[in-house]
Amino acid sequence: MTKLKELECFVFDMDGTVYLGEEVIPGAIELLDEIERQGKRFFFFTNNSSKSPMSYVEKLIRLGFHDIGRDKILTSGDVMIDFLKKLYPAPKIYLSGTPSLMEQFEASGIILVPEGEYDVDACVLGFDTTFDFKKADNICKLVTKGIPFYATNIDRVCPLEGGAFIPDCGSMSKMIEHATGKGPKFVGKPFKETIDYVLSYTGLSRDKVCIVGDRLYTDIATGNNGGITSIGVLSGEMTLEDIESQDEIHVDILYDSVMDMLEELRNE
Repeated sequence: MTKLKELECFVFDMDGTVYLGEEVIPGAIELLDEIERQGKRFFFFTNNSSKSPMSYVEKLIRLGFHDIGRDKILTSGDVMIDFLKKLYPAPKIYLSGTPSLMEQFEASGIILVPEGEYDVDACVLGFDTTFDFKKADNICKLVTKGIPFYATNIDRVCPLEGGAFIPDCGSMSKMIEHATGKGPKFVGKPFKETIDYVLSYTGLSRDKVCIVGDRLYTDIATGNNGGITSIGVLSGEMTLEDIESQDEIHVDILYDSVMDMLEELRNE
């Protein structure tokens, strides 16, 4: 079994893994400091494409994490941009996304076309909190014309404080699929494109990279699908019962929380 000492790069989920809402999980800040002290690297990955990467930077700094910049934040939006630019030399895209996601796409050199224009390479649906009937109708028209359909993440809902939630990209995509009969290609967690992007971004081999998270069917499945070490923590959504009740997804290393990771990394 892989040991923490053998790993050179840790890709962390955020909510449920290093913080819960506005509370830092004990040991999280110290763990990241220890990773860097040992000459290793860490990054954060979120499937939430509705917020700008800088909004996560600001939150992590506000919570007390050290030396966090844009370069530490990877998102499903980043993966989608990378995916599109590999497919198309100069991507012309209809994007249904928040203003921050649209800015992210345009900053990368992707051309965004307005509603009603059909000369596009693809249509993309993000976790769009500004989604409306007009956008849904436009995507349906493009998909019906045979335009490729992509979506940033498969999450059905985005959890909020107190057990509440709002519809996420996966649910919005189902609406388009129900209307057109054609579902999108997803690229965020748990799909292989996410790990391909991480490996390209870090320049490391699979055996040196791990993903750390609290969700079985996104974080841990990403490790399985991408061929990297999966590290689960029980500080968020995932429970032992969840793990034991299925045999499709394998957790390589399991901890109660990142505090246990910190202690092991210090003592190995």
